[in-house]
Amino acid sequence: MNMPRIARTLAGLLWLAAAWNTALAQTPKDELPHPKTLDELQKAMAGVVEKNHIPGAGVALVSHGEVLWCGGIGKADVAAARDINCDTEFRVGSVSKSFVALALLKLEEEGKINLQARVQDLAPEVPIENKWVETNPVRVVNLLEHTAGFDDMSPTEVYNTKDRADISLLQVFQAHPAQQNPRWPPSTRFAYSNPGFGLAGYLIQKASRQPFDAYIKRTILAPLGIETGEFRLTGANHALLAQGYQTGPKAVPYKEIYLRPAGDMKASPGELAKLVQFFLRRGNAGGVQLVKPETIARMEYPTTPASARNGIRLGYGLANYTEVDGGVVTHGHDGGIDGFISTYRYMPEQNWGYVVLLNSDFSGKALHDLNLLATHFLSKDFPKAQQPLINLTQAELENFAGYYAPRAPRNQMLSFAEDLAGGTRIRADHGHLLLSGLFGKPEALLPVGKNLFRRENEPEATAVFFSDSSGSRVFVSVGMDSVPYGVRESVFWPYARLAVLGLCLVLLGSSLLFAVVWVLLWLLGKMKNVQHLSVRAVPLAATMVLLAVCFSMTKILEDLGAVNFWSVTIYAGTILFALLSLFGLWLAVRVPRGEINRGVRIHSLLVSLACSVLTAFMASWHVLGLRIWAP
Repeated sequence: MNMPRIARTLAGLLWLAAAWNTALAQTPKDELPHPKTLDELQKAMAGVVEKNHIPGAGVALVSHGEVLWCGGIGKADVAAARDINCDTEFRVGSVSKSFVALALLKLEEEGKINLQARVQDLAPEVPIENKWVETNPVRVVNLLEHTAGFDDMSPTEVYNTKDRADISLLQVFQAHPAQQNPRWPPSTRFAYSNPGFGLAGYLIQKASRQPFDAYIKRTILAPLGIETGEFRLTGANHALLAQGYQTGPKAVPYKEIYLRPAGDMKASPGELAKLVQFFLRRGNAGGVQLVKPETIARMEYPTTPASARNGIRLGYGLANYTEVDGGVVTHGHDGGIDGFISTYRYMPEQNWGYVVLLNSDFSGKALHDLNLLATHFLSKDFPKAQQPLINLTQAELENFAGYYAPRAPRNQMLSFAEDLAGGTRIRADHGHLLLSGLFGKPEALLPVGKNLFRRENEPEATAVFFSDSSGSRVFVSVGMDSVPYGVRESVFWPYARLAVLGLCLVLLGSSLLFAVVWVLLWLLGKMKNVQHLSVRAVPLAATMVLLAVCFSMTKILEDLGAVNFWSVTIYAGTILFALLSLFGLWLAVRVPRGEINRGVRIHSLLVSLACSVLTAFMASWHVLGLRIWAP
């Protein structure tokens, strides 16, 4: 349930994030208009909704600290022809985390918890195996800044389809202990983790001696004037809840989730506008100072990741993401859950903010464009100052050059996908530092400090270089094209790996093309005297099994974590693919040369070898015999 990009399942969440970032990177800078009036803005936003074929959007704009406009575009429920308005409730996903963080900060001000306390001391019953506990314990603040090193949700930890809706959070943690085990020393790397916020909600319960959502409702929501929206599904918010949609658009049912503190909040544009005003007023709600102004300021900037200690100011604070978009530094949070994506942003120095909620999870580009429209409109009368540049020599720039491999995966099970997508290439060229992926057009990084850089249209540093405890060079950037934590390594293997995998896939594809000929001849009875058909058939069967596994991967999103035909196909199919690959290789090697056409033998040998290489990759990725239904 996350930022900005969360939808149907764990795999769906990661896919949405990748698709969103791709859409952002491909959006031309001058594609969107720059509205000067509210009427122009509303028309531009309606155009984005229509262009992206999404059911609707709820929007609230806050200017000079007051609500300028709160309303809706499109339908809350297409079948019922119900319009979206200011009071339409949405599932806001990870926006929930901001309320959890506020509750913990409120408890800290009341002296009931300390954000620097060790989680193992506050909740020893929660299974956490931290081999760095003596030097880098998991503290409460690490949960709120996603720097505990925790994995994200396992497939069985996403949707609650079999337990009671109010299953205790402790039972969830005990059923999924691996998700709470740091993968690297805490307080070093940022890696988004929903289980971490599940644990944060549990700490609210222990400190307040009441359910986390009850405490949040009493001490945060009620003082803010949020009466209908809350974590629980009630008669009041259910009646106003928009229908969520996926690609199609396809209506999706309401699904309970296990990690409720991480993403189960329901709220309307008008209600989240009150949250925005609360942040702009630095913790004041209805004339009452709910939390101290310095507490709000602390929320907005990270302190625990190594990047913060090495000079970069922006990033993920206490459930509050400070980033640059549209040339402006803003604070807030994004969210997503089955059928919904959302965001709120605010700029205290200029006293404005906005809320955008969509009842669809298939258009990150639409949300991004709506965000940009709101940012351009609300900031149009303010100067966009930029941090001044400094001069670095070519030799100094060369110190940063190299390939930086991604080493802070959000989900360990799918970390191989990040590796395959490639890390970040940094090159020093004629006094400039250039950033790119393994492929694609490079982008200039401009120096604003000895190790700090920004892009041309950014107001301050969004990228930093530093050395870790082992002396390795590290690159971190924040924002839409973020690099959470890249470690400098040789660039040879990423390119070589892609080349090997590409060649393997070409060979597997050739087996399908070759089969069109020989299978047809075999069906026509024209291969009766041909020996060792198994040499041809086994590699083909392996290829077909791999295709079946890939197809099944697209189907498990419907019921992630369940034991069904598709999940069993993935489990059995990956094992069968490995066995067929090795068997095909054995057959191709042992067949007597004089008993089979030389070209056929060589082709089958190459295809079987390609299948075996893919098997080796899959084994290293831990996907052979993958049990999606296992905790």
